[in-house]
Amino acid sequence: MHGDVAPRVVVTVATYRRPELLSELLASLEGTAGAFEFRVVVVDNDAEASGRAVAEASPLPVSYVVEPVAGIAQARNRGLAEVTDLDDAVVFVDDDERARPGWLATLVEGWRRQGTAIVTGPVISVFAPDCPSWIVDGGFIQRARHRTGTRLSVAATNNTLLSLEAWRRAGSPRFDEAFSETGGSDTEFFGRLHDAGSAIAWIDEAVVEEDVPASRTTFTWIWRRAVRGGNVQARLRLRRTPAWRLLARSAAVLPYRAACAVLGVVRYRKLRERDLVPLAWQVGLLGAAGGRYVREYRR
Repeated sequence: MHGDVAPRVVVTVATYRRPELLSELLASLEGTAGAFEFRVVVVDNDAEASGRAVAEASPLPVSYVVEPVAGIAQARNRGLAEVTDLDDAVVFVDDDERARPGWLATLVEGWRRQGTAIVTGPVISVFAPDCPSWIVDGGFIQRARHRTGTRLSVAATNNTLLSLEAWRRAGSPRFDEAFSETGGSDTEFFGRLHDAGSAIAWIDEAVVEEDVPASRTTFTWIWRRAVRGGNVQARLRLRRTPAWRLLARSAAVLPYRAACAVLGVVRYRKLRERDLVPLAWQVGLLGAAGGRYVREYRR
């Protein structure tokens, strides 16, 4: 995409047995575009095609495809397979999100202004009124935000635009399906692109929202999710660091992180994300270095 030529954009959504949420997402996309052409590709990872009726009922230009092989990376790769040589950018968004008005136009305009291969924006967590107060007060399940233009080293598939010119120049890479059961294929994918020279910029005005279900507002879920995050990071680090060295580092850091978590509770009288999550990450790092993975997406 060059100059003032309006880009052609593909919004790809991987979904699995969440037709109600998918319906809300597609409805929110109706008021989010600008003066450019876009279409939506819904990739259903359910072999029974549970999302078909919702996708086909949308007034948007939706292409609906089924990826019968189970795995989030497989579904994301099917989305990439649906882009054409006429498309300029692919946008990734999750099926349990809602776009704010003008979201897509803002993301695309941010991409044009920043001139980077990748741009990404915030996902705002929306908590139910009865959400436990310690979750909100402690900063849990609330993603970091940055100033527009801030350069990052990684992105996720929850609100991200990728230049297809840059993607093709990098050899049209795919998501690593070895991460399908554990998650983290998006972290690995965008990190790989970044390391190959694709800059990533933050667009703080391009906002999507995500309701936080009650199943995620428990200590067990938060702890396990954070451990999984450490697992994923360890798998990436093991590509360039021997397992014994990673084990030694994590074992040395773990007592410090545990002490910080305890002192945080004593000092602030509450659990805080900044104290608990680094501890859980070290547990995840140790587990992965020892060959133990949290397989959150195993079916």
